[in-house]
Amino acid sequence: MASTRRSAARSASADTVRAERERIRALLLAQRPELEARLAVGPSGALLIPLRAGGSVEIGRMRRRGAPRWVVVAPVADGAIVREPATLRSVARAALSALDEDGRGRALSAVR
Repeated sequence: MASTRRSAARSASADTVRAERERIRALLLAQRPELEARLAVGPSGALLIPLRAGGSVEIGRMRRRGAPRWVVVAPVADGAIVREPATLRSVARAALSALDEDGRGRALSAVR
């Protein structure tokens, strides 16, 4: 019985993550409809937005500060920047900001 409860909890959690990912996708497309052709879901379930200069902006879940939360990971010359927005709307804004920085050909910088 306990394993059934855990399975149900994991399933509900997975459904929540999928719903949140689709909400982020919708927020991105509301601001930038042209991203529809570029947005993909990677093997881990993260949203991926390929960059013109190579690499990609990744929007996924990561355990940070003891709890799973949405993060935006963007490449920089010497690694990557992890942004930790507090809301789904701010996750979309952080991803769009990273795309804007890439489009201007400047190094991506952290948004705090």
